[in-house]
Amino acid sequence: MDKSKKSQSLSNDLALTVARSGGVELPAEILEFTIDQVVDEGILKDIPIVGWLAKGFSVTRSISDRIFHHKVLRFLIELEEVSKSERKAFLAKVESDTGYRRKVGEHLLVILNKIDAFEKTSLLAKCFDHYLTRDIDFQYFVDLSYIIERTPLSDLNALCVPPNKRVIFSSVGIAVACGILEFGIDSPNAGEDQPELGTKMSKYGKDLRDIFLGQLRERLAKEKAQRKVLFGDENECFSDFG
Repeated sequence: MDKSKKSQSLSNDLALTVARSGGVELPAEILEFTIDQVVDEGILKDIPIVGWLAKGFSVTRSISDRIFHHKVLRFLIELEEVSKSERKAFLAKVESDTGYRRKVGEHLLVILNKIDAFEKTSLLAKCFDHYLTRDIDFQYFVDLSYIIERTPLSDLNALCVPPNKRVIFSSVGIAVACGILEFGIDSPNAGEDQPELGTKMSKYGKDLRDIFLGQLRERLAKEKAQRKVLFGDENECFSDFG
């Protein structure tokens, strides 16, 4: 199989695995082992839902293969809390639309390969969880995933501190370049005439923080209720996957 067909097959398998892996299948067969045991001891090939991983990469199981296997398993395990009922529309779309399946699978394949820390995989899964439940659309998930990939892990961890704690980034310049901070105008302090240029959390930064802390859905519900009071009923923003 040439490289392009192999890559397409892997992306299709990855998208289908993500769509079908909710429920009891994954924990029953994987969670009794550590991820390292599954990857290093050859258990992977014997687990039907992810056996394609072992077959799709080199027989010698290079270091890069094992790292990728670890990332995929960690990603799937983090998504286990999303029930099959919540995945139903996503699964139907993945199974019926080959173009969509390829688009989703290829992006996950690329971003999981590029991510430089296992901990980032868990944060990426939290964002994909919000896509599966249609709190964000696919393009916004893509945007967030590239921000996670670019941002130092220390700064992503800074976004995870409790709401009553101050978020402190290792480098303001890097945080701006990665998209979690943006330049803005600070209000002048008492006795000062002119506002000053400073930095503030970007929309991406705010949304990532709320996703990591499990607060985005509550915030979106409040914002929707406020809009309803002002403008009446509205349609769901993301009624279908795309």
